[in-house]
Amino acid sequence: MPTHPLRSTARPRQTHLKEKPSMSSTRTLTTARGTRTSRATAWFLVPALAAVLAVGGCAGGTSAADEPAGSSAEAGTRTVETAFGTVDIPADPQRVVALEGGAGPLLEAGIVPVATADGDWAESYLPEEFEQVADLPIVMGADGWDYEKIASLDPDLIVGFVRGGKEEELSAEKKADFDKLSQIAPTVLVRATGSATVKDASVAIASALGAGEDAEATKAEYDARVAEIKETYGDVIAANTFAGLDSFEEVTVYSQISWLGGILADIGAPLPQVVAEETAENGVFLSAEQLGQVADATVVLTEQTVDGRPGPGAEELEATSTYQSLPAVTAGHAYGIRYFFADRYSLALDVLDQLEVVLKDLQG
Repeated sequence: MPTHPLRSTARPRQTHLKEKPSMSSTRTLTTARGTRTSRATAWFLVPALAAVLAVGGCAGGTSAADEPAGSSAEAGTRTVETAFGTVDIPADPQRVVALEGGAGPLLEAGIVPVATADGDWAESYLPEEFEQVADLPIVMGADGWDYEKIASLDPDLIVGFVRGGKEEELSAEKKADFDKLSQIAPTVLVRATGSATVKDASVAIASALGAGEDAEATKAEYDARVAEIKETYGDVIAANTFAGLDSFEEVTVYSQISWLGGILADIGAPLPQVVAEETAENGVFLSAEQLGQVADATVVLTEQTVDGRPGPGAEELEATSTYQSLPAVTAGHAYGIRYFFADRYSLALDVLDQLEVVLKDLQG
């Protein structure tokens, strides 16, 4: 996984903890639960809809999938609002390129893209989704989008996120990217206002694809699950401090506006003092020698792969003596979390399932 990208995955069944088959002091969480599957793998679009992808706001109000379509049946197109204005898109696209954040909503809408930004990164997908994208072309290069490769795929639609804070103007460079992509095919870019809120941008993309009703239902399920966890484990949550950590050259202590940090914030989980007041960045960067600054954490959460191994951001971290000597680690309260960088509510629900396992373990 690249260093700190903006990415760029039901109710719980029986759950249990098991130790990793390794020397790691971080525990693997296994949830025996039903898998949330994409509705189909065939190429189709629900015929309803007009999507209103409001800049910076897509979590509330009427679902775009329930709105009358801004389209012309004769022309076979419909009009959607994007971060860069209105765009006419095909009513029934057949070759869709998924940019950052686009593949998950496409798969959940039953649309398999012809290329992705991160289809080789299993931790962005549910297992059955990854099988559908693992061998697709990757269109993100070291210096940005590979426009030549995208054009060679002859897409009729391009979808994804564009990064931009709540008050930040979208840069001329981002607009130039949009213009280049639009010369290849109609392009829908949804503004993601922060890492913790990319889940809402995914709902907006789903709405543009005609799957807004399902996406809103998943969000409602997430909200209900958050409320349930807060009610059931409120005392345990309040009595502990939760540190989300990884290491890509430097150690990151994740803040409330990050992927995992946003989910922790939703359930009211306190963060370590070093990052508790951070609201502008995804986290605070420390050297391994400075890890003592999170000694107030009673729980440590690190990245785990879907198959239960330490994630790329955890391997280096868990090998350090300063990590191994953290009070939470020595107490046996270090846990691996899959979908550490959840950017959809379906994946965030899985994270909530895992956090419930942690809370039950802390409850004793």
